[in-house]
Amino acid sequence: MKLHIIDAESIYQRLLATASAQEREAIYRQELLAPFEEMMHIYGGGNDPLAWAKMWGFYTPDDFDSDQRPSIEGMVKRLSDAGGWQQSSIALERGLAAFAPYADRIDLDTINCVVILTKHNSSMPGRGYAGFGVPGYLMVSLSLTDDYTLPRIGPASVHELNHNVRFKLVPFLPMSITVADYIIAEGLAEAFAAELFGEELVGYYVTDFNEEELATARRVIGGALEVSGFHAVHSYIFGDTLAEASGHPRAGVPDFAGYAIGYRIVRQYLQRTGRSVAEATFLPSREIIEESGFFA
Repeated sequence: MKLHIIDAESIYQRLLATASAQEREAIYRQELLAPFEEMMHIYGGGNDPLAWAKMWGFYTPDDFDSDQRPSIEGMVKRLSDAGGWQQSSIALERGLAAFAPYADRIDLDTINCVVILTKHNSSMPGRGYAGFGVPGYLMVSLSLTDDYTLPRIGPASVHELNHNVRFKLVPFLPMSITVADYIIAEGLAEAFAAELFGEELVGYYVTDFNEEELATARRVIGGALEVSGFHAVHSYIFGDTLAEASGHPRAGVPDFAGYAIGYRIVRQYLQRTGRSVAEATFLPSREIIEESGFFA
């Protein structure tokens, strides 16, 4: 398992520096998007990577010569000053080291990795960062560069690295993915971040809940573990706000409930068994759920 780190810092600086729209688009397509084209085709990108980037809310070439430019300049400066891109690379090396004892069990060659900038949508839940990780591809996206998001670039990076390993072992198949498999994938990923960086840097998607919300999520998700198919499963993972926004049925759970419940299941499992997250990443979801005793 090797890392191919996209030098997004340099790419963004050159996108800001060039006055040529044609050159800007060429840099963007060839250096930022091309390493992820195959992934984009699989996950709704069609034949135009630039259209996919716009759909996902990325800053795209036209934005560098528009009223968005000051926002991009500010984000690039803050991220560079904080060493944010380097934080991601260092974190990913730590993540690789944690999986090194299991290298012969991970049939994964090269992972293309990037920290990318996106437009902030204040009407949607979240706190300025997210990620995407499937075998061979890893993205951490930032729509804010503030005191909350910057320290979490490293944890978010290893979260997505864990997804790369887990989804190689338990493939993410949209037609058959279950609630059980999805919550455990998210729980393992964020527990991996906590194991390497401390619980104080886990994400909003596991911390921003009160006891009543957690009780509701536990009850509803506990009764839906065998629900399958991404269209149905989505709502239990991401909650009702995003379900409505994306045309999925509501499940009656808070935003990001599946992350919160999955994290708590995995943490309880680790405490009971003494295993590391890297060890647990190779285990069946049902085994982790049952041995955790979370729903007992």
